[in-house]
Amino acid sequence: MNRPLAAALAGLLLFGCGASRPTGRSARGKAGQRHVPSLEVGSATLALDFRGRTLDRRQRARFVRWVERSAQMVTAYYGRFPVPGLRVEIVLNGGSGVGFGQHFDGRVVRVRVGREATERTLERDWVMVHEMLHTAFPDVPDRHRWAKEGLSTYLQGVCRVRAGIFAEEEVWRHWSESMRWGLPGRRDRGLDRTRTWGRTYWGGALFWLSVDLELRRATGGRATLQTALRGVLEAGGNARSEWTMDRVVREADRATGTRVVSERYAAMALAPGAPDLDALFTSLGVERAGRSVRLRDDAPEAALRRALMR
Repeated sequence: MNRPLAAALAGLLLFGCGASRPTGRSARGKAGQRHVPSLEVGSATLALDFRGRTLDRRQRARFVRWVERSAQMVTAYYGRFPVPGLRVEIVLNGGSGVGFGQHFDGRVVRVRVGREATERTLERDWVMVHEMLHTAFPDVPDRHRWAKEGLSTYLQGVCRVRAGIFAEEEVWRHWSESMRWGLPGRRDRGLDRTRTWGRTYWGGALFWLSVDLELRRATGGRATLQTALRGVLEAGGNARSEWTMDRVVREADRATGTRVVSERYAAMALAPGAPDLDALFTSLGVERAGRSVRLRDDAPEAALRRALMR
């Protein structure tokens, strides 16, 4: 990176959110390889690797803000960034949208994105935060993939509402449409034994929503899904560690002082249990009106619904 561009990037980062700052370092590989700028978020170092098409200064600054904003949302939920360092590979193409994302072992996140993506597109994106959220969950056997993918699918909405990016109505509209894809079918044997796309992503998201709601009900709000997940992380359960799902469940129960996670796991992962979505949404005050929703504050569990997003 040349000196004027490095100075400009540092200035942009310094005037971003106070939770992050540039490290002043760049990573250099073998002779002839490009520099990789880095920034710090939540005590973690994120190395940004731009690949593909070249960017001008304004474009690069947009992508840096995107990475920074996504990392700050994950940090806010977990209290710190889940791993000490992460390489963020931004693979550029000629489009204007955010494409496919991948996460590798708590060490690398790779997202394909159009070079012409606007600030608005990147601000409302879910892919980068989804992949970063994976860094906080242990590497469990593949039959439990629903737990990893479902958790990121659930939390990407919660984190963006808490960050002020999305309105609650938007997330509940999306959930009320999409969580039906995660319901068990006639021959379903539970999340651990059913590997369809709908069950993996939306069945998993429904599991974690159920856990979050039940923890709040059982403890009067003292313990939540956030309590459980922070407990898992503090026990060493990030994506760089290999755990059994039994250990995840055990640590989550220990952190909350309940058996909610293990009971939900037995009901939904080892058997095809699922809540009555219509009854659940009605109780929470999520009322569909065509393609939109109205949130009713006179519903029996409206306060519980509001608490999920705060």
